[in-house]
Amino acid sequence: MAYTSLAHVDDLPESLQVLRLDGYDSDLSSIDEQDPFGRMTLVESSPPPEYGAVGKVTFELLDAPIELAQDLSGGCGGKIWEAAGVMVDYMLWKQKQTQGLFLKEKKVLELGSGTGLVGLAVAKGCDNVDTMVITDQIPMMQLMSQNITLNKLDDRVQAKILNWGEPISSDIPVPDVILASDCVYLEVAYQPLIDTLMELSNKDTDIYMSYRKRRRANKRFFQMARKKFHLVEVMEDPKREQYTKDGLRLYLMKKKC
Repeated sequence: MAYTSLAHVDDLPESLQVLRLDGYDSDLSSIDEQDPFGRMTLVESSPPPEYGAVGKVTFELLDAPIELAQDLSGGCGGKIWEAAGVMVDYMLWKQKQTQGLFLKEKKVLELGSGTGLVGLAVAKGCDNVDTMVITDQIPMMQLMSQNITLNKLDDRVQAKILNWGEPISSDIPVPDVILASDCVYLEVAYQPLIDTLMELSNKDTDIYMSYRKRRRANKRFFQMARKKFHLVEVMEDPKREQYTKDGLRLYLMKKKC
């Protein structure tokens, strides 16, 4: 693994290490050689870990590690993916660069949270956010709730069920900032994801999306998204040059008027 934003991973069994999503699609012919993300190297997926296995994930800009359980039995969302590290690194760096003003009193919502790593790390490193809501489907709820409790963030982070493409529950606050880490991987989910982003956002909402190129079909998501959103790559990230070599990108999306 050439890039990982995780400064240190302690006490994680082999099956709980950070994974690359470039092994998700085994059809090399589907990768566009002219694509700026380049050709990815396929890696074998790790075996599912025993549920409840817990490790510590440390980021450079966090004073304390994130206690994290992972579980692949609920789907690929139960693992740590590299794009999550890109998101966390940038959020923590930007918060520090702005002397805490970046996410101050913001309502933050994470889509497709899986383990909850992104939301937990951002909540721990940006303690002046107004609310932090991590969301996923029902199979991930127990894991997200467990990780909230492991990190003693029950009073600051909420786990909610949110199915893309379905009506948003009234108990989910309207967010100022939306985080989506490696949510672009299944074509069938492209339109539901865009529909959910449309329903959650307005022209003032900042939507951050970290992403790893895996298949040519992924381009279709961004073609679809550009019809509804302004989309620009985040160029100021100090780690950008490092992670782009591995086909990782971070985008800012804003809803069109």
